[in-house]
Parts: sequence; C-alpha cells; structure tokens
Amino acid sequence: MKQINLMLMTLFTVLAIGYAAESNAQFHAGVDFRYSIGLGETIADNDLFTSAQPANSYIFAVSGLYEFTPLVWAGVGVNLGINNTSIMELGTTITQKPIMQFAPYLTVRLHPIACHRNAYVFTDLGYAVPFNETKNFSEGWLWNAGIGYRYMFRKHFGLNFNVSYNLQQIIGTPYKVEDSNLSLLAKNNLRHSIGIAVGLIF
Repeated sequence: MKQINLMLMTLFTVLAIGYAAESNAQFHAGVDFRYSIGLGETIADNDLFTSAQPANSYIFAVSGLYEFTPLVWAGVGVNLGINNTSIMELGTTITQKPIMQFAPYLTVRLHPIACHRNAYVFTDLGYAVPFNETKNFSEGWLWNAGIGYRYMFRKHFGLNFNVSYNLQQIIGTPYKVEDSNLSLLAKNNLRHSIGIAVGLIF
C-alpha cells in the first residue's frame, strides 16, 4: 500500500508541475531518470569498492524550477531511488538486497555562460524520508553536484542531460554480526557514485 501511495503521489506531482509550467513563463518542470555507477561505499565501518560491493542506484526524479534570472534557477523536487546494496557477513559481501529511498530535495542551477544559457552547473540537497513500518525504505542525506545541458524545442518542452557526483547516506543496511541472525542496524553508510541522467523539461 505504501508503494502504491508513493507512485500516486509522484504521478500527481508530475501532472501538477507540468500544468504550472505551462501557465507561468518563468516556471519549469523536470522529469529525470538517473543511473548512478557506484565508486565505493562505507558499510559498518568497512570501506568497500565496486569489485566487492555492487553499489549502483536507479533514481526517478520530478522537480519544479523557477527562473529567477537567466543566470539563476532554483526549486524543489522529489526522487524515488532503488539502491543495490549487500548483506555483510564478517566484512564479506554475501548477497544483495535492494533498499529504496523517497527524498524531497532542494535544487539550484546556475547558467554562467551568457552566450550559451542551455549549459549549467547544479547542486541538489535532500533527505530521504523514513518509513518505519517497512524495512525496504531507508532514510539519509542525499547530495549531488554536476554539470548539465538542456536542448529546448520550445519554451516549455525540451531534453535534459547531466552528469554528477552523488553522495548518499543509507541508514539501515542489513549485515551479519558474527553468528547472529541478519538484522537491520542503523548504520550511517555512505555511498560515492557518478550519476548519468536524462529527462524532459517543461
């Protein structure tokens, strides 16, 4: 039920920001899909790398942006991420378990090249909302910073591309302590990755 509610809320958000974008020349809406390639992760005080720990993520994001000036755009968004993670046994990866994150975030885009405003640099900062009734959702801070480019077919329709560095905090990765049973422990695991995103902007 919780997953259905999240999907309905995300769909409603997409429709709402799309309508708002069409009715306000300075307002823009974005829908993006990002694939993050894991570089490394700290789990239960163990530093792991992609050779031992698959750390990829799939993220669907919607955002609303306001064009304050041709240089500065800023707004808010939400993303739904599926993170590949692994169960740990005495510091050795034994199996994978996907953990989801639902995160509201703030975003800022700067367009520093006056003669080419379609290129931009950006940063996002958000926090994944915890759902205590299910172990499939994790909480934690999310931060992205990168560069992007948009190709506009008209004022409120175009394609968006960006590449970014992603830092994720994933609280509650399952791992095994000596001979005990598997359990979710509130460890502040940090994941470093490179994200590649493609989407639509309205």
